[in-house]
Amino acid sequence: MESYYQAGFEKFKKELNYSYEKVPFFKKHLDSAGAHPSAVRAISDIIKLPFTEKQHYRKNFPLGVLAQGYKPNDRRLTRSQSSGTTGERLVTVEVGMLLLNRAVKCARINPAIDKVMSNYAKKTCRYAAPNCSDVECANPNSTMEDRLLLDGTLVLPVYHDLLTTSEELIDRALEEICEYKPDLYYIDPTHFAFLVRQAKARGIQLPEAPVMATYTGPTLCARNQINEAFGGRHALIELLASSEMGWLGLECPQGHLHLNTDSFFLEVIRDGHYAEPGQTGELYITSLDNGALPHIRYKTGDAVRLLDKQCPCGNRMPVAEMQGRMMNFIKHKNRYLASPYDIDQLIGSPQWLDQYQCHQIDENSIVLKLMVNVEFEPEAGDQLAARLEDFLSNGITVKVEKLNYIATERSGKFHATKSDVTTPAFFGEANEIA
Repeated sequence: MESYYQAGFEKFKKELNYSYEKVPFFKKHLDSAGAHPSAVRAISDIIKLPFTEKQHYRKNFPLGVLAQGYKPNDRRLTRSQSSGTTGERLVTVEVGMLLLNRAVKCARINPAIDKVMSNYAKKTCRYAAPNCSDVECANPNSTMEDRLLLDGTLVLPVYHDLLTTSEELIDRALEEICEYKPDLYYIDPTHFAFLVRQAKARGIQLPEAPVMATYTGPTLCARNQINEAFGGRHALIELLASSEMGWLGLECPQGHLHLNTDSFFLEVIRDGHYAEPGQTGELYITSLDNGALPHIRYKTGDAVRLLDKQCPCGNRMPVAEMQGRMMNFIKHKNRYLASPYDIDQLIGSPQWLDQYQCHQIDENSIVLKLMVNVEFEPEAGDQLAARLEDFLSNGITVKVEKLNYIATERSGKFHATKSDVTTPAFFGEANEIA
């Protein structure tokens, strides 16, 4: 793993020194840990530095985390806030041009997205939870003009609890897409798969354009439904992004997610050490561009599996698989047993399944909630539950519920796999998926 991290090591040191000298919080944070930037002489020294997380930026925002020379009302800054997936929403700022540069570097991974990004007059349709938008889009009285942003993004109407979205709002969203004819769909995959199913039921063909999926990871069900609607194996393009720092990774035309190591120093940490290729670990992010609100070893709560492979697309950026939020891993006896990605690979995308949620109630029991269509046969659910029990083992039982509705989270996002087990855990050996 030394070679993976070596490429960005010098940039990391510069960002660390910049943050220590220019940002009050970082000087205090590093000093209190007895960690001076001058002590970082090798890659192995980085992991000894204290990490940061949302509570640090929330508690010290704005003056404590803003770099010298910037003020909260600085016109150069773009303001954003998280959706509140893990609790209170986090407000953050960054130089708008830096965010754009990060996106431009990341977009080069996929020519279709790169082409769209080069079009300054591009039209984008956004379909995601209202908390993820810059306007109120759950109001049934809002007009298309009310939801049109200055950058040409049309925020489509949807209810906060996705599956309760009214027929009126569904019809309006579909009509607006057809009228607006976007150059790009910027969407939550679960939300957009729902809208795609509604379009199919109404016999509506949506205008073709690249579909960039972010906010939550796409399940195989959502991915296949969207790909089928847009006529291509890789019509859906996964974007790894954060409201705090922008575009972190993008899926190439070969279907592989590449990490944006031109803009960030990205660490994958497993039980206090750097993960080896093929192992799953938590993603830590460091910005590299001396911005207004730098991040050093930012603990994301997202899990990643780095792959030791050269992608046929030719892009040199490392290839990874997103494993999902660590809080949503299936856990047992203080151990991470399976990731949301693992569960999704096992469930797959059978024709009879529209949407699912694998909900771990406690260490020994899971409820598998299934939303099915007319192709469903009763034994299919039991067979899937048996496969899941066999995969997880450890005496974990899986109960199947066939439903017409599954609630979203407080943030408005939908977690296909979620866990109520909050015991701190370490990574164990993953099972093999048959």
